[in-house]
Formats: sequence, structure tokens, C-alpha cells
Amino acid sequence: MKKISLLSAMFLFATCIIFSCKKDTVAPPANPCTGVVISINASQTAPTTGQSNGSITVTATPNGTYTYSINSGAYQSSNIFSNLATGTYTIKAKNADGCESAVSTVTLSSSNPCNGINITLTPVTTFADVCPTTNNGSITLTASGSNGFTYSKDGGTTFQASNVFSNLAAGNYPVVVKDVNGCTKSQSVTVSANPGGVKFNLVRNLMIAKCGSCHFNGGNNGSVNFDDKCNIVNQWDRINFRCVVQGTMPPTPLSTSEKQTITDWVNAGHRYID
Repeated sequence: MKKISLLSAMFLFATCIIFSCKKDTVAPPANPCTGVVISINASQTAPTTGQSNGSITVTATPNGTYTYSINSGAYQSSNIFSNLATGTYTIKAKNADGCESAVSTVTLSSSNPCNGINITLTPVTTFADVCPTTNNGSITLTASGSNGFTYSKDGGTTFQASNVFSNLAAGNYPVVVKDVNGCTKSQSVTVSANPGGVKFNLVRNLMIAKCGSCHFNGGNNGSVNFDDKCNIVNQWDRINFRCVVQGTMPPTPLSTSEKQTITDWVNAGHRYID
């Protein structure tokens, strides 16, 4: 009997040990990222040269709730990374279970803000007077094809907000218009000398024809040089006296109609501009 009792006790003990071990053995939890493959796609906006205005927009699949990281930084809920300069960036996405995508590399290259910009420039000028010589010419520039224009008349050395340049002498001006992104359009614009009035030019042409050998091409033998148009204006009384009143000049006397041409100019005020 004692032998049987001892065997029974040993059996019960072994049974307890076996069941106790089975009860304490717990299977580890399943990995939520097993078999999960997160793919990301990145679209980009190139930054303007020298600026930090580029961006990267990340799209993760499959559908779900994700956070996003750039250059191994903290994860954020937004899938857009802004204010980026040129350079290479590493991007990752992570789902709600903490499963991460593989690293994606995105390179931002600068863009030329003037690509596709076609600025047109239309100048309007006014004459500059030459007798007397006066810096009263002007240039008005009209630009289109972009926005935020500033204007220069010295080849782009200095710019101003106004599209009007005043107090200009006769001559050529290398004008430049520049838009808000620095895109430019250049053009040479001529401010012409005032050609003079009709009556003045009739007198000048008459003198070229009748007095050219003495008074033009630098003058001859100390005679007044009428290459300078203002000298004709300044010598109006001498011209009128000798050619009309006295009639001694030129060597070949003027006809009645030619004298009348001078008289009409004198009576109109003997000015460069009638």
C-alpha cells in the first residue's frame, strides 16, 4: 500500500508539473509590420535660384493614416515639406502601427523663373529741343508679359518704379525693364532732337541751297557757321537785313518768293519751333 501511495504521489506531482508548464507558456504577440510594405511617392516644386521656396509632397500607399519625416527628423502629420532650398533630401513615412517605409531620396534642383516669360517693351518718346539745347525729352515705357516691373535707362545699373524718364537730352538710351522675378527685357531707345518748325526748315534749306559754300560745313573765311541751327535763329536779324531788306546776300539775289519765305519766318517769331 505504501508503494502504491508513493507511485500515486509521484504521478500527481508529475502531472502538476506538466500542466503548470503548459499554463505558463504564452506565445509572443504577432508583429503588426510583418508583410506590410509601405511605398512612398514624392512630387516636388523646384526652388527659384538662390531662394528657399521649393517643396516636396509625399504620398504613401496603401491607404491609411501616416506621418512623415525628412532627413531623419521628427515625424509630422503633414505630407508637405516647404521652404526648401536646392539639395538632396531623404523622406520616410510611418503608419499608425509604427511601420516605416523605406527611405526615398529626392533631389531639388533650382528652376529658372524666367523660363516661359516673354516680356514685351513699347517705348514712346518726346523730342528734346536743340535750339536752345534743352534736356526736355522723355521716354515712357510700357511693359507687358509679366508683373512687378521696374525700369532703367542706363542699361540696368539703376532701376526706378516709374516708367517715365524725363529731362532727357537727345541721344540713345539702353533701357531695361525688370519684373518681380528679375526677368529682363532690354532695348535701345532714341530720343530724337526736335526737327524744328516748318518755317524754320524752309529758311534753313534755302540757306543751304543759296549760302552753303560760305556758311555751312564749318563756315568759310570767318563767316558765321550755320551748321549749328541755333546760329540761324540767333542771326535772324542779319539774315533778314542782308537777304530781304538790303538784298546784297547771297551773291545771287533771292527771288521774291524766297524772300517771302524768310519774311514769313521772321514775322512768325523767327524761332526754331514755329
